[in-house]
Amino acid sequence: MFNTATVMPTAQQRIARTPEQFLTHLSQTQNFLIAAELFPFEMDMPPVEEVIDILRRDDETKVRSPQQKHKDDEGELTRWVRTAAIEEVLERGCFGLSNFELSRFYGPGQFLCELQDKIMIPWRTFLSQNGYTWQRCAPYIFISMPGISSTFHADYSHVVAWQLDGIKTFNGFVDPERHAPIAHIVKRGNAPRTTEIPHVETSEMLSYEMHPGDVLWNQLLTPHWVTAGDDRPAFSLNISHGGVRHRGQFLANEVALREHWDGHPDEAWVADLRY
Repeated sequence: MFNTATVMPTAQQRIARTPEQFLTHLSQTQNFLIAAELFPFEMDMPPVEEVIDILRRDDETKVRSPQQKHKDDEGELTRWVRTAAIEEVLERGCFGLSNFELSRFYGPGQFLCELQDKIMIPWRTFLSQNGYTWQRCAPYIFISMPGISSTFHADYSHVVAWQLDGIKTFNGFVDPERHAPIAHIVKRGNAPRTTEIPHVETSEMLSYEMHPGDVLWNQLLTPHWVTAGDDRPAFSLNISHGGVRHRGQFLANEVALREHWDGHPDEAWVADLRY
């Protein structure tokens, strides 16, 4: 179990402590934190070093180089991460890991054997009790080695990011529309995904330094990038949501996305097996 850390005080940061605040923030387009008193994310996890050793052996784990725009699926970096001594990987590694097929680790004695009972079922229950429905609600894992930055990108999903080990900074914008207009990026393929991090004034940024226990809601289609701290790998368990409604009404950015899909059904992402 981790205790929620105090985040850096800035005027722009937002936090949801009550169901009413949660709905207010969901009705806007900025990212925000979820306080433990709203929903407690609590489950014992192995140290990040152990999780890296588990995930690197799994065929579904993707390896990303910070120098590449796309994940290194079968390249030299992936082979090295999978086969080198774990001590060498931890000491010299410069990469990010992701795995979207976590049900592979739900069996008795495996490191996510309690995930459904401790996190996913209570989280879905919390959403249902507060009037939310969804088409997709699926967990996955991100790990970044020290100092590694993600691409600058926007996701076609609402993401809850639960920080489990290490420190990362989740960077977005006070006015996301200014940097990636929603009318443009609702079109499949138009959302930004680049290794070039934008240069903007500090006053335009909405950044959260996340410590173990901190939980952030990343709004669908908001441009952002995430940077790991320098001391140890940054490990988060994320929950991807799609088709989220509150009492029948889609959330903010998803309204524009669904309207676009109505006119371009070939672009619609309407099914997902990762429940």
